[in-house]
Amino acid sequence: MDEYVYIVILNWKGAEDTIACLKSLSLLEGVKYRVVICDNNSLDGSYELIRDKVGEIPVFCEKKLVELTRFDAESYDIENEDAVYLIQTGDNLGFSGGNNVGIRFSLNQADMSYVWLLNNDTEVTPKSLYHMVERSQSDETIGICGSRMVYHHDRTILQGLGGTYNRWLGTTRHYAAYKASNTVFDDEVSSQIDYVIGASMLIKKELLETVGLLCEDYFLYFEELDITCRAFSAGFKHSISTNSIVFHKEGGSTGHVLKKSKCSDLLSIKNRIVFSEKFYPKYTFFVRIGLLGVILNRLKRKQFDRAVYILKVFFGSA
Repeated sequence: MDEYVYIVILNWKGAEDTIACLKSLSLLEGVKYRVVICDNNSLDGSYELIRDKVGEIPVFCEKKLVELTRFDAESYDIENEDAVYLIQTGDNLGFSGGNNVGIRFSLNQADMSYVWLLNNDTEVTPKSLYHMVERSQSDETIGICGSRMVYHHDRTILQGLGGTYNRWLGTTRHYAAYKASNTVFDDEVSSQIDYVIGASMLIKKELLETVGLLCEDYFLYFEELDITCRAFSAGFKHSISTNSIVFHKEGGSTGHVLKKSKCSDLLSIKNRIVFSEKFYPKYTFFVRIGLLGVILNRLKRKQFDRAVYILKVFFGSA
């Protein structure tokens, strides 16, 4: 049986970005793949626009479009049909919840070998998937593989090659951020990072069957750190394919309105505590103390409502 990579794209009020992403996917080379689009109950016409436009994209126009509900998708068997799958999740389930709908669908299929979680606000190069699969197959212990993430608006600048985590503050930082996008790295770069950037994350089937799906405790942010930690505990490694290039519009997948918004700001801060308590409880006291500096910062910006919320997080009441 031929093996396929199932590409899961989560959409929430971002039809134009999703369609641009799909157009770039239609040019992929070297790997057999299937596309699964999950819509988190967009109420702006995104679902309908994506449904109507898929048939206009080369390669995909030759395939059947199969529309499924979240509940239908959980037991759907593709039976070798050549199709693009559009799943309505029925609610805004967040990053983990929405992607998990697509992951569950993919795990049901006998021909699935990897799931590629790809943000809808990305565009890929033709060999991007091939290089990730190649890197993953070079070492059977690699369970998660990421890409060279490059800013979409300026393709000369790196967004990062994975990221690092500060246990004392509960903060993250993209590795090699803002370097020239053509900077040469060797395979050792994987040992310098703590996680793969979630906008492009190739996950092996065996890892998902061993450690489970994305954790839905976060709604948004820290999901990739969570699954990386669980993977490590189960004996899997993470890696980066520096030849896999993905252009990222950063912020588009959560809706441009949410970029640097109150919602995204507060979720990222709250999840510092959620993640620390789960994996590094001995450091959580220091992470909480670090929030005092964040509160002062928001007060300086006159973001008083945010400061109040973070204070509630500090005391564990939010």
